[in-house]
Amino acid sequence: MSARGSGRRRRLAARTATRLGVLCALGALGVLAFAAWELWGTGRKEAAVQQELRTAFEFVEGSTTTSSAPSAADDVVADVEPDLPGGISAELARARFPEDGDALARLEIPAIELDKFVMRDVDRESLQVGPGHYRGTPRPGFSGNSAIAGHRSTYGAPFKRVDELAPGDAITVHSADGIFSFKVVSPAAAFGDRLDTIDPDKVAAGSVIVDPSDTWVVSDFGDARLTLTACHPEFTSRKRIVVVAELVSEAVPLAAVFGGLDADELNELVTEDLGVLENSAS
Repeated sequence: MSARGSGRRRRLAARTATRLGVLCALGALGVLAFAAWELWGTGRKEAAVQQELRTAFEFVEGSTTTSSAPSAADDVVADVEPDLPGGISAELARARFPEDGDALARLEIPAIELDKFVMRDVDRESLQVGPGHYRGTPRPGFSGNSAIAGHRSTYGAPFKRVDELAPGDAITVHSADGIFSFKVVSPAAAFGDRLDTIDPDKVAAGSVIVDPSDTWVVSDFGDARLTLTACHPEFTSRKRIVVVAELVSEAVPLAAVFGGLDADELNELVTEDLGVLENSAS
């Protein structure tokens, strides 16, 4: 073998190695760019929509100033729509029964510096712009288990720090139905004997880790509570972290809000098709 041929092969090998190195570097940059978009770009989208929701929600916050249920008299204004439940105004009806893209409530959790507007569903589009309310659970402040899901790692990561919540931490929900105060409770207080079905290693002071199929955590426990769920650990969807808070202010009596409707009509208004934990956020 000639020295010239051997040199050509070495130069070819060197050029090939250089090209592969460049390709690997470009691939790594592409991965980093995608990760940056997932964390920063999606967050910008969420922040922009949240600001729009804040402006649109000003009417709701202006109409509810106490933690107790609003009176029927307060609901009836000059431009009453006769076909709407309880004779409420069209504007208040829109706030109480938001459409896709509207906010259902404002969620404040000072312990983790959270102040976000909650969307009316937990579908993909809703969770990209804020926490979402599980269809099929009551709205916050009503009797039953009102459940909300949120992302922990992308789209503003509203529930990134839910694992830091502890018993006694305050949660406030503002909606067209009123302003409601909740207090985080321990898993033992939240689930009682059902806690025995959960691995003790998955139980913390203020939260539990469950499988996505454990939809019983958002079922009705016969009280008035708020349940927060998110994927766990961060950047995965293998498990769900669950935090429960009990209502410490007065629950909304449905008849005071929607006078003249029977029990079946009331239940139909405040609940929809049951959402499932598998569809909650990562």
